[in-house]
Amino acid sequence: MTPVSLWLTGLAAAPLGAVVGVALDLEAERLRRLAVLCAGAMFAIAATLFVVPELHSFQIPWPGAAHAFLGQSMLRSDAFSSALIPLPAALWLLTVAVTPRSRLDRAGLPRTALSTLATTLAFLTESPALLMLFWTASVAMFLAALSPPDARRGQRVAAAYLAVATVLLGVGIALVTTAATPGSRAEQLGLWLIITAALIRKGIFPFHAWIPEVFDRGRLGPAILFSAPQMGSYVVAVLVVPRASPETLRVVAILALVTAVYGAALTLFQRDARRACGYLFVSQSALVLAGLDCTGVEALGGALVLWISSALAFAGVARCVLVLEARRGRLDLTTHHGGYEQMPILAASFLVLGMACTGFPGTLGFVGEELLVEGAVGAFPVLGFAVVVAVALTGLAVLRMYFSLFCGARGISVQLRLRRREAIVFGAAAAFLVLNGLVPGPIVASRLAASHTLLAQRTAFLTPGTPRTLTHRCR
Repeated sequence: MTPVSLWLTGLAAAPLGAVVGVALDLEAERLRRLAVLCAGAMFAIAATLFVVPELHSFQIPWPGAAHAFLGQSMLRSDAFSSALIPLPAALWLLTVAVTPRSRLDRAGLPRTALSTLATTLAFLTESPALLMLFWTASVAMFLAALSPPDARRGQRVAAAYLAVATVLLGVGIALVTTAATPGSRAEQLGLWLIITAALIRKGIFPFHAWIPEVFDRGRLGPAILFSAPQMGSYVVAVLVVPRASPETLRVVAILALVTAVYGAALTLFQRDARRACGYLFVSQSALVLAGLDCTGVEALGGALVLWISSALAFAGVARCVLVLEARRGRLDLTTHHGGYEQMPILAASFLVLGMACTGFPGTLGFVGEELLVEGAVGAFPVLGFAVVVAVALTGLAVLRMYFSLFCGARGISVQLRLRRREAIVFGAAAAFLVLNGLVPGPIVASRLAASHTLLAQRTAFLTPGTPRTLTHRCR
């Protein structure tokens, strides 16, 4: 086996180790420790693939003649995907480390592990067939996580939307891959079906209503893990951006901008913390998609930086809400709950993570939003204006949540102190966003290189006379 194959085997073996732990019927706390160990190992392996130059870029071809109809490569890593590979593992580690004991679900641990593996493998491929497979697998495991009676309403709503999105994605991929000529009506229809599928999964207007409903009436933990990696953005970047016309991408950007402002405004006026988290994700997810309209290297690079920052920051904010909810019950944002004195680390982490969502200076979100606005405002001024409005509304919403959840009269009837593992994980997430905001060079360089890769790929697709396949890459 090659060194890359060994590392990829380890990447897949880590989540499978957690599945084996469930099969061995380990005690709940030991099972959590095993899951934390597996998640940490998976994150370390994925980070190594990103950091080590010899492992940074690779291709694993399909066996035999399968590449003739399945694409050039089965698995691959390049400038675009390499920084995304550690993201699902980081979110999994955050999930298993801070989930309260009362919310720990033995049946959910293997689903969480396998869902993380499916998302990671999706980020490692550009094959339409494999993307369809991993998309479907993640949807199936998410819906299974919503099966308990108290989450059935959320499951019905999510199933209706995601079933339609999955069918549209499958039909769209079939039309694009079988189109007789580039730019044909069949190909354009297929691209729009893929776009619609991604819009539904990401909660972009007018398909946004299901996400706040699932956050409110479903299970918050699985909803965070399913939403935060933003597989819909990856599908758009790999399957749509290289082939779509500028007009098509501009329509997508406008829908995303409307959603970003609309979602941030609704976050500001929510009474319930769960629904506020749902609308916060809708707004953050839309900002990433808006930057994928390829207006320039800086704008696209900013969107890719924002992708990493918003995923981690949003997941951290929503997990803070889940930790508080386990101690206090459902959280009403119209009252002040207090508690800063008992859990200052959680309060500080919530504020830093929330400020990263707003692009506050000194956080990684600031770097992403600055690149996005600066790179796009010349070619598309509305983008810069809408981003500023969305960020301002998000900042007000985050501060409102912070004041409600941590300020006010000190509560003495409930024990609020964090466990050590919770404090370490929340502190580490906040520290990552601050350190990379203060020293953003490595991540920014990686994301600008990724934007060059995507734009070169798009140029090759749209250049007349250039041989094109759905998975053509420009090296």
